[in-house]
Amino acid sequence: MSRARSWGLSDDQIAQSWAISPQKVADLREENQLHRVYKEVVPSAGEFDEHSHRFYATFETENESDATAGPRALIVGDGPRKLGNSTANDYVLAMIAREPKHHQYQVVSHSNNPNSLLMTQWLSDKVYLEPMTEEAVASVARLERPDYAFVPAGKQELGRAIERVSTTMIEATQIPKNVVSSIPTLEFNGLFDGQVVYQLGVVGELKDQGVGKYQTLAKRYPAHLESDLATKVTATSERAISQQETPGLYQVLYQAEGVHEDVSPLTAPDIAFMTKVLGMNLTAIWVRLMIGRFSGQALVKASHEGTTYHGPSTGPTSPTPITT
Repeated sequence: MSRARSWGLSDDQIAQSWAISPQKVADLREENQLHRVYKEVVPSAGEFDEHSHRFYATFETENESDATAGPRALIVGDGPRKLGNSTANDYVLAMIAREPKHHQYQVVSHSNNPNSLLMTQWLSDKVYLEPMTEEAVASVARLERPDYAFVPAGKQELGRAIERVSTTMIEATQIPKNVVSSIPTLEFNGLFDGQVVYQLGVVGELKDQGVGKYQTLAKRYPAHLESDLATKVTATSERAISQQETPGLYQVLYQAEGVHEDVSPLTAPDIAFMTKVLGMNLTAIWVRLMIGRFSGQALVKASHEGTTYHGPSTGPTSPTPITT
């Protein structure tokens, strides 16, 4: 086992070679205390005394990365690999990283893409350049012991790996899906704090002239609705969102007038779009909700005044729903 680790073989590779399960390999590694150590990336190759605060893993004896001091938030994200929706995902991850810093958390990022915004020193106090595997993510979480860990939705295996060794995991960004329809579609957006649904507006889809269909990846805000339909959509959406098990940013999709089809968490492109049109940093609001710093009253005041949301650094206050 020790020799295999020194060669850089992962748990999965060793398991395949030995014809046993990756979990058995992980158990053997834990039993023999064969853990990663981290080396700092030094651009000058040691010629100058410098600290990049960027680390990579190896199986040696000397560890150059100590746990970050103070409250810590771990951001797991792979950043954009192409233009379009992947860029929106990186934008949301960057905003997630920025908000804990506002509340005096040290931000530790785990990324496998050096082009990600998370690599910048203004967003991350420390970066681990490591693959997106359970083994690698769990190793970072074991060392850093973060108070909060934000993991992209759809990466439940990474979240479970973190929770086994460290802390509470929070699903961060959602993968967008494009719904194509022959009839006009609507999206009701709302913030749910566990008790109250705050309206964030209704979006209408635009028709793609090339295919003659409406698509959820092409939209306008606000959607223009008749009074009766607006009342019905609002009531139906608030009821549907209030039935969700966890607080968060949600979207209710309508593919027929007043009949909702689906309720899902707001995706990264939609968060970026609604942040722009509303003039509110929805990512910051969501992070504050997740870490217990959300103020419903401050959100309502900002929405009425058309100003940026500035919640207090204390716990949440009694919320008041947004009215249209």
